[in-house]
Amino acid sequence: MAVVNANCLAIYYDSVNSQTKAKVLGPYADIAAFEASSPANANRILVVNEDATSGENNIYIGYGSVGSSTFVDREEFLELVGAATSSTLDLTNSVEVVARDGEGGTLQESTQDWSLSADGLIQVSDDAGVNLLDLARNKYYVIVKFSIDKNGTTTDYYGQALLESVQLSGGVDEIATYSVSMTGVDALLKE
Repeated sequence: MAVVNANCLAIYYDSVNSQTKAKVLGPYADIAAFEASSPANANRILVVNEDATSGENNIYIGYGSVGSSTFVDREEFLELVGAATSSTLDLTNSVEVVARDGEGGTLQESTQDWSLSADGLIQVSDDAGVNLLDLARNKYYVIVKFSIDKNGTTTDYYGQALLESVQLSGGVDEIATYSVSMTGVDALLKE
């Protein structure tokens, strides 16, 4: 049985550029293969791959930017905003009817949505929730990392999200508590 450890959710934002959504580019076997494709310049990208052995899609390769077809790792610009002591990851798959097929049937397409919520969020600094509130207020995109420990082996999931709601609570001379709800943007990635 998998045990989800405390602080399994971490929320990051790009200290230089979080106003725009990162582009998800792939599949690429690695960063060298990505650079060999002569990519166009872009400020924020997530490079992903497909795992031929397991058949899994959306494998996380790296976060960065591109200039002159060269990948620049931007993970150092990701600032930790908070870590959760209690969190929930929801992933849903659904089938949508998109058109009639002309033979009395329908054409269907599958969609996937994911979201995260966290209660008892711990912030890195004692800013009383200002960072979280400002990230939500400015509609910044955040990068989330959700870790699951299974028999001593950690599996990490990554994705971009928007802070859908932030709840700050606490009275005078009390320890403030924070809760957030996030909506996933694009695919949930696995490392």
